[in-house]
Amino acid sequence: MKIGILGNGQLGQMLMDSVQDIPELEISLYDLRAHSDDALDAFLASVDRVSYETENIPAHIVARLEPVAEKVYPSLKALKTFQNRLLEKNALRAAGIATADFCAVNSLDDVKSAVVTLGLPIVLKTTTEGYDGKGQYVLRSPDDAEPAWAAIGNRELIAEAFVKFERETSVIASRDVNGNILVFPMTENIHHEGILRYSLFPAAGLSAAKAALAERYIRQLADSLDYVGTITLELFETADGLVGNEVAPRVHNSGHWSIEGTEASQFRNHMLAISGRALGATTPKYPAVAMLNVISDETPAEKAEGISNAFRHSYGKEARPARKLGHVTVVAQSVAERDATIDQLSALIPAGVWPPVQH
Repeated sequence: MKIGILGNGQLGQMLMDSVQDIPELEISLYDLRAHSDDALDAFLASVDRVSYETENIPAHIVARLEPVAEKVYPSLKALKTFQNRLLEKNALRAAGIATADFCAVNSLDDVKSAVVTLGLPIVLKTTTEGYDGKGQYVLRSPDDAEPAWAAIGNRELIAEAFVKFERETSVIASRDVNGNILVFPMTENIHHEGILRYSLFPAAGLSAAKAALAERYIRQLADSLDYVGTITLELFETADGLVGNEVAPRVHNSGHWSIEGTEASQFRNHMLAISGRALGATTPKYPAVAMLNVISDETPAEKAEGISNAFRHSYGKEARPARKLGHVTVVAQSVAERDATIDQLSALIPAGVWPPVQH
């Protein structure tokens, strides 16, 4: 079977690498940055299945997928739903998942109305594109309405009520063509300046009730869309429970730890699912694991090469500010060992961001 992946960045590469031991699967990556209609049509005609490494695919390319929609996994419906934050929020609620209150914004007057309706603070976001904190504006005063609209307006936006959360978490699952779902253990995710800096398994102090709720949420979401592949649900943990934040219809940065940390990684299970194969176990291989992103400069990651329980992954990218250049996975027999290893790699983490706040 030939599988084509739209996108040849680090996620596409890791998807391809995850099934190199399965000779029956032939994987090709399509460079979205070098797109031409003829090249895309030829690529789509040459493969049996089509998947994608990002939901941020331009509308004119999505339109060319319509004639081969039966080949696309996850489905075009899932892709279009999670490309748009308004559609996404409605899909979450339709699946029985709690979200922040929200409303559509298409003008400065809509921004002002949202302030009244939702209260302050609110988060204003572009409905499409935008990641790692881009395309967002936090309003803390009614006077912020005009600068917010000037900064990211003149396009469709979504206004979301601010959620008072204790921490950010995520749950990742893979669903096969027969509707079987396997869920990966939850992680605690620590962001800085809108970018994920590191993820920790286990999430300290996570109650069994909240872990069960997260698993129920992602199962309901995947089933509601007849989803095939790996899907990620980002959640705010609050005093009262879990609130759905955003969905990624794909493998996710917070699941990179699964390459070394679980029996089958999020990448492998995505490929197994879309090729009609049985999913691999999502059981952790170690009692404690961490994933540290390498941002802006790869030099601090070099230290990982001398640490036996650390695994460095470089994406081969040109360095620039705020760019993800790689990640380091730490595996350990205990949380204490994991955290001691992270201490050795703390140059990867901005000052004040490690260790995390205790919950």
